[in-house]
Amino acid sequence: MLRFEATGSSSPTAEAVFRAEVERAGLSEHYFIDSCGTGGGSEDWYRKGGFNYNLGNPSDERTARAAKRRGYYLTSISRPLAPEDLVDSALILVMERRNELAVLEAAEHWRSEGLLSVAALPRIENLPRYLRSARFGGLDTIPDPYFGGPDGFETVLDLVEEACVNLLTDLEAQRMGSESGAGEAQEQQA
Repeated sequence: MLRFEATGSSSPTAEAVFRAEVERAGLSEHYFIDSCGTGGGSEDWYRKGGFNYNLGNPSDERTARAAKRRGYYLTSISRPLAPEDLVDSALILVMERRNELAVLEAAEHWRSEGLLSVAALPRIENLPRYLRSARFGGLDTIPDPYFGGPDGFETVLDLVEEACVNLLTDLEAQRMGSESGAGEAQEQQA
């Protein structure tokens, strides 16, 4: 099973869209999908007693409405990334480079506190890496729609939908390749 964690301001959207793609493909048993944040702008969010601006909040109403119009339901409640997310996840997807740096900074702090081993860091990737169309290819950020107008929420959904379709295609190719390789190895041993 692959554990998928998305971090960043658009992570609840990525969680809902990817979950819908996985369910449509009938692959839910292979993926654990979750989202979390990197502090909402707070510098000490990962430290004991640190502050997280969005802790316990549902998704922004404008995001939820835009997603619902496309058939996605944002049900997650905001929480910060935790050491166990890094231990339990095979892949952490971030919305932008700033989120990636925040994850790495938190991991280094948790290592120094003894809360995380060196080997615990999963693969971290930027979700925009999976944007491949001429329309979006080359973007390196899923933008934060909260300070723009209504079109920003639609644009984020467009970006996340394309990225999640391509992500699932790539992950399934990897999974099928590794299952095929495992099957071949078992056949050779027999």
